[in-house]
Amino acid sequence: MAEAEDRTEVSPAAHEAGAPERRRLVAIVVSVVVVLVVVGIVLWLTLRPGTPSGQGTTAPSALPSSSSSTLPTAEPGSTLPPAGSSDGAIGLDDTAPVTDAVSVRIESLEAVDGEASQPGEVAGPSIRVTIAFTNSGSEAYSLAGAVANAYYGSDLTPAIELAAPGGVPFPEQVAAGETVRGTFVFNVPEDARDAVRVTVDYAAAEPAVVFEGAAPR
Repeated sequence: MAEAEDRTEVSPAAHEAGAPERRRLVAIVVSVVVVLVVVGIVLWLTLRPGTPSGQGTTAPSALPSSSSSTLPTAEPGSTLPPAGSSDGAIGLDDTAPVTDAVSVRIESLEAVDGEASQPGEVAGPSIRVTIAFTNSGSEAYSLAGAVANAYYGSDLTPAIELAAPGGVPFPEQVAAGETVRGTFVFNVPEDARDAVRVTVDYAAAEPAVVFEGAAPR
């Protein structure tokens, strides 16, 4: 009697039952790969050299509205220090202390006919201001950064400086026990000399000395 052979056959129905599971698995794997590729492209575009972080990924924001700062101007009869100064003005005849030993004053103020001798200068009615530094101490005081400027009118119009007639810059220093001078010529219209301001900047870290009053016509 011949022995019967055991044969296990997989029916076509079993193959067909497992096919949907494999297709779902393949679809999930493909979806994950696509997402990773997209994320990688976005990161590369965002972080590649030469591209600011975040550029192209956010909507442009509205530009801030432009604003302008307006410098204060003097009302008629009022007193304002020049830009950068925290001190109020003193009279044209007053003396201002610079240090315990050094002081500054306007020694003379006169009306002159300004001469245009250099580029940018304009000849015309002007004032000539002689400013004196006095050192009563025992050590020299540097004037290397000292400058003078002038303004006129209620709106503090800057006066153009001229070299002539008689303009002389400050010396490099004022020695102990000495007085030194600088002479400056500024275009100032005759009808604007009721309110003239002369400023003396003597050190970068210090406020300017401000002289104010009526200038001769």
